[in-house]
Amino acid sequence: MNNHVKKFLSIDDDRTLQMIVKQILSKSFGPQVLEIFQAGTGEEGLKMMREIQPDIILCDIHMPGMDGFEVCQKVRELKLRSAVILMSAYDSEQDNAIKASETGADAYLSKPLKKGELLFVVNFVMRVAHLNDAVFEKNKQLEASLGQLKQFHQKLAALNEELRNDKRRLGVSLKEMTELNDQLENKNAQISSMVEELASRFDSTEGLLATIIELHQTEHRGHSERVTETAIFMAEKLGQTDYQVRNVKSAARLHELGIVAMPTIEKRQEAVNEEELDDIKNKPKTNHPLVGEMLLKEFPGFEMVAEIIRHLHENVDGTGSPDGMYGDRIPMGSRIVSAASYFDHNKMAHPNLSNEEIFAKMDEKTGMIFDESVMRALNEYISQKDETEEAPTMECSVFALTEGMELAVDIISASGINLLRKGTVLDKETLDKILKFHNVDPISGIIKIKQPS
Repeated sequence: MNNHVKKFLSIDDDRTLQMIVKQILSKSFGPQVLEIFQAGTGEEGLKMMREIQPDIILCDIHMPGMDGFEVCQKVRELKLRSAVILMSAYDSEQDNAIKASETGADAYLSKPLKKGELLFVVNFVMRVAHLNDAVFEKNKQLEASLGQLKQFHQKLAALNEELRNDKRRLGVSLKEMTELNDQLENKNAQISSMVEELASRFDSTEGLLATIIELHQTEHRGHSERVTETAIFMAEKLGQTDYQVRNVKSAARLHELGIVAMPTIEKRQEAVNEEELDDIKNKPKTNHPLVGEMLLKEFPGFEMVAEIIRHLHENVDGTGSPDGMYGDRIPMGSRIVSAASYFDHNKMAHPNLSNEEIFAKMDEKTGMIFDESVMRALNEYISQKDETEEAPTMECSVFALTEGMELAVDIISASGINLLRKGTVLDKETLDKILKFHNVDPISGIIKIKQPS
């Protein structure tokens, strides 16, 4: 059996509905993606789920014997990693939906089932499960590395205790103490090496997630990197510690992770909401910060990053979501990344407006949506940015590039790979590599270079 095939268990006493559900899912996903099992009662379904360990369970609430709520409670008691979708045809749909959520269900559908709603929910659950599996594997790798570090600390503690006993027992001479100090320094060097390795793995995981976001946000290419650059500048201007700046940087790179985890239609809606120029407090509630927090909060090292992402849509006057925080109660990192992201989204949405015009529209919301000190830092960043962008540019094709030219923008391939950064001065070796790469993965769009002064 292919390890990537998801198991779907349908529990319902309505055989006709069972047949319809199987027909819809089989036709939409196929056996190489979804293996479908069926049970006619809650008791039969409970026995079957113990045997097959399903990834997704679709269960009717009202059945003879064990009802859907009891089935959901059993799933949570057994600690199965199954997503539970409850459904009902009764009039008290709102009450059923609330009780389903309280029972631990992941989603609720009303009968008669609509094909589009069923596929939307199943597809969303499968996407989140796939991303959770990837994060879970990375988490296991980091936990193994942390376990090795803990074992090393234990060995070092045992060595220190042994050295102390030797000193008490023998009255260690100066020469022996020097040798022991050398041993401790070597051990400390080993610890430093392991800490660096863990930091490298953390950076690799963050980079992988950032790449996934970039590949899924082709219409916003470069958004995360630009927000990161802006947020780091603002955090440093606001006197954040190195640790806090690092968390702001990670949150800025990964702040749209929740959008990537959503189905295509909902993902587009979230992206549109991010670009709206109306007050955030008047927008429909967006969910991607909560999804991003959910994916990151159990991942060692990302706890503070997850907290920053959760509160990206809080307003300083308390009208935001999800917790209605206000003022200094909102994490500073959230206030910084929120303003930086809002600024860049508006630049993409309105390329005809200058940085100053965009800032002026944002400044109208200072004290309501945006923090006053954060807006001052953003204004400093914009002023500095304008000074560096005053040099005139010209456009040319990849074949017109020559040695000595300086890039005014990044060069990005059609598949989304960032080949060269803005500010790179071209030499013969770099030109040869660009032309060879262009034959395999064509460079996207017109290339802009700085005009020589």
